[in-house]
Amino acid sequence: MAEGHMKSEVAQRKAVVQRFLRRANEYAEEMLARYGQQRAAAKSSMQALEAEEKVARWMSYRAFNDFTIAELETPELDHWFVD
Repeated sequence: MAEGHMKSEVAQRKAVVQRFLRRANEYAEEMLARYGQQRAAAKSSMQALEAEEKVARWMSYRAFNDFTIAELETPELDHWFVD
């Protein structure tokens, strides 16, 4: 396979993963809103803590995806996308 073609294929594969992660982050935003509302509407401190834990987990998930998206903008992981 020609080097230019391989670079193009790697770029396409990386773009698919980045799109997926951006969509996953959109979903994470929806979950953050949902659990933020649950936290605000909690009738007990236990319910508020449970909602807060879910918010923290979704924030970590979103941050990990953001980090991965940024990594994919560099050539660091290109070798992962070569068969």
